[in-house]
Amino acid sequence: MAIPRILKITLLGAVMSSGMAMVLGRRQTGAYGPGMNCTAHWLYGDGAAHVDRAGGRVTLVGLATNAAATLFWSWLYDRALGRQPGLMRRLVVTAALGPVAYMVDYKATPKRFTPGWELVMAPRSMALVYLSMVIGMALGARRRGTDAGAARS
Repeated sequence: MAIPRILKITLLGAVMSSGMAMVLGRRQTGAYGPGMNCTAHWLYGDGAAHVDRAGGRVTLVGLATNAAATLFWSWLYDRALGRQPGLMRRLVVTAALGPVAYMVDYKATPKRFTPGWELVMAPRSMALVYLSMVIGMALGARRRGTDAGAARS
């Protein structure tokens, strides 16, 4: 059974961005928790960014929030790509994804509902989290070549 493309896009984008947020959060704070826990600030307030422990309800809310946001961006990305995107369309849509997501997340969204990474990370680290999300989503959007399946038959 094939997994729908949007679920692959979401899964890889969420895993890569969550992993990067935790690694960069550790680099900035000395603990893995704050990089993902800060994403739960919409529910627990800015104090969520100061929860060092990775695990528990704050981390689960942070992971779920990141996955839900990634699902939103995956849906838009999938729609923008279309069914049979050519190379140029893939490149343009993928290149625009990170900057557009950042602008919407941090310029058009009320502070309480931003990703919260600014509570823990420097802007450069935040850019790396977005980049990892984009790379994961692009990998999730890749299709297996029909020639490869035909060659094995």
